[in-house]
Amino acid sequence: MTSSINNRPSRSAFTLVEVLVVTTLFVIIFGMVALYSQASQVRSDLNSQVAIFVSYARLQQSEAAAGKSNGSFGVHLESNSYVLFEGSVYDPNNTANDSTVLPPTLAIQNISLNGGGTDFIFTPPHGETNHYGTLDFYSTSLDKTITITLTSLGTLDY
Repeated sequence: MTSSINNRPSRSAFTLVEVLVVTTLFVIIFGMVALYSQASQVRSDLNSQVAIFVSYARLQQSEAAAGKSNGSFGVHLESNSYVLFEGSVYDPNNTANDSTVLPPTLAIQNISLNGGGTDFIFTPPHGETNHYGTLDFYSTSLDKTITITLTSLGTLDY
């Protein structure tokens, strides 16, 4: 008589150790993807906020050069926001001011304008400024800085 034990079909299954190893690998990979996507989002925020700021400042320069309202146009800088204003002096109580608040991971730092201060003002008829210099947009999450340079002609570069 032959034994029926040898004729059983063999079963293949995963051991508990194999399941734990694969699960651990998936968790590690998912964690790395999550960290990369978060850093990517913050980097995107920094780049887009700088581009938006520069476009608004260029718009202020264009308004002055075009002679709109026969006046000056400026930008007031704060550490977590900036304000677009009309006139030769920033008035925080003016209801026509247009304020933009930065995301909490970004800050404006190292403001170094000719004559000091935190305002740069574009004057007609060419949109030039006496408050030229540099300022930094800084990402606290990435420890990355983008420097914006404002020339006396009113152009902005970064």
